Amino acid sequence: MTDFFQKNLFKNISLDEYKHLIACMGGRTRTFRPEETICCYDSGSQEIGIIGKGTASVVRFEYNGARTILERLGPQSTFGSMLSYGSSDQTGVSVICNTECEVLFLQYDRISAPCTKACAFHHQLTRNLLDLISCRAQNLSRRVEVLSQRTIRDKLMCFFSQLAVQFDSPSFSLPFTMVDLADYLSIDRSAMTRELKKMKDEKLVEIDRKIVHLLV
Repeated sequence: MTDFFQKNLFKNISLDEYKHLIACMGGRTRTFRPEETICCYDSGSQEIGIIGKGTASVVRFEYNGARTILERLGPQSTFGSMLSYGSSDQTGVSVICNTECEVLFLQYDRISAPCTKACAFHHQLTRNLLDLISCRAQNLSRRVEVLSQRTIRDKLMCFFSQLAVQFDSPSFSLPFTMVDLADYLSIDRSAMTRELKKMKDEKLVEIDRKIVHLLV
C-alpha cells in the first residue's frame, strides 16, 4: 500500500494519517493485467483510481472503431469519471492498462464530503484534490492547443515543443509509441509517418526510436 503514499493526492499527509484515510474511505486495491480495462467512464462509478505501479491510458473508442488516447497515466496518476475532461458524454471512454497495474480505489464522495471530525489531514486531502483538478485543467488546455493546430506538422511541432518545455531540453523521450502518438494527436498514422520523414529531411527534428531532438 505504501507505493501509493508518495505525493499528489496524499501530499503533506503522514503515513499514519494516510492509513487512517484509507480505512475511513474504504480504500481497496486491485492488480490488472496488460490490456485489461480498469474502468469505463460511462459506468457511473463514483470512485477515484490512483496508480501505484505500471502505466495505463485513458482512451476513447468511437463508433467506427477509431481510438483516441486522451491521457497517459503512470505511477501516482489519478483518474476517474469525476476527474475527467468535463464532457457530459463519456461514452466509450475507458482506462486500459499498458503494463500490469496496481490500482488503489477510493470513493469520491468520501473525499469531497466535509469530515465530521474536522481532521486536518482530511482538509489537506481535499486541498490536494483541488490541486489535481487544477493540473488536469492545465493538461487539457495543452491538449486543446495541440489539437487546434491545422496541419499534421503543426500538431507534431506543438506537441514536441510542449515536451521540450516540460523536460527543459530540446531532447526528450516520447511518452508514446509512434502508433499511440498518432492516436493521441488524432491523425492518420501513415500520414504522420510521411510528415515525420519530411521533417527529418528538412532538419527540423532528429528521431531515434522514441528519442526526439528538436533542431529549431
